[in-house]
Amino acid sequence: MYRSNYFIRFYHSKIIVEKDEETQNIKNEKEEPLMREIQNFLDAIRDKTKQVVKSQEAVNVTKIAEAALLSSQKGTPIYLDLK
Repeated sequence: MYRSNYFIRFYHSKIIVEKDEETQNIKNEKEEPLMREIQNFLDAIRDKTKQVVKSQEAVNVTKIAEAALLSSQKGTPIYLDLK
């Protein structure tokens, strides 16, 4: 029988995987996601490396966040036509 348990302890930012009789701690580096995205964008400009988040994806995320806020304020669904 295959059985795994996954635990994430947010307070300590630890990821612990328990599988059978074995426990594995996964290293979880604390980094603010927006800072990582901005750093990747700057690296792409400087070194021509691949962008993790494409510009259209960033625009869509902003539209979704704004629509979610507006929907919560109005109490009605907001429909988007995303590219």
